[in-house]
Amino acid sequence: MRILTGHTTPETAYVVADYPYGYTLRCKIRYWLEFKPRKGFRLVSQTTNPKRPGEVWNKPKASTYCLFGGCMYLDENEHVQWAGLSQYCDGAEAKAWLDKYGEGVPEAGKKLLESWVAAKLAYDGARKPGDSLGVGLPEGRKAFVETWGSNAQKRNADKIDGYDRDDLGESPDY
Repeated sequence: MRILTGHTTPETAYVVADYPYGYTLRCKIRYWLEFKPRKGFRLVSQTTNPKRPGEVWNKPKASTYCLFGGCMYLDENEHVQWAGLSQYCDGAEAKAWLDKYGEGVPEAGKKLLESWVAAKLAYDGARKPGDSLGVGLPEGRKAFVETWGSNAQKRNADKIDGYDRDDLGESPDY
């Protein structure tokens, strides 16, 4: 598995040059991850139309949204796949997803993903089997807010007079 990063618009999409179009024709297909703050992540694909002269792109096709994370990757057959993280998992599953696919999440959604995983882990850690659903909510809320704030501080600490610390070769290890 190879995680694909930086493919967030049609212009920066991952392009496969030889893709089947029907039974006999071949075309190009491009893939990218779309992120909308209130909806989440989804995979979008778009093919060219080999029946028309030039490079004419067909209408894009989009998957359903996953609220907290999305990552595009190449499987063992070099086919584009994607994995999404929704609200329907427990803290351990969310942490495992973050560890496996976190580097492929578009930068615009990383803060939300990291904060939500921290909140989910805190919520699950504060609950015992049989507890009502309200048990653990204050702990989860606190972890979300603290992680959200620490992410902002980390990102601001990486800037020196408008330059990114990575550009200057002195990025701290977090």
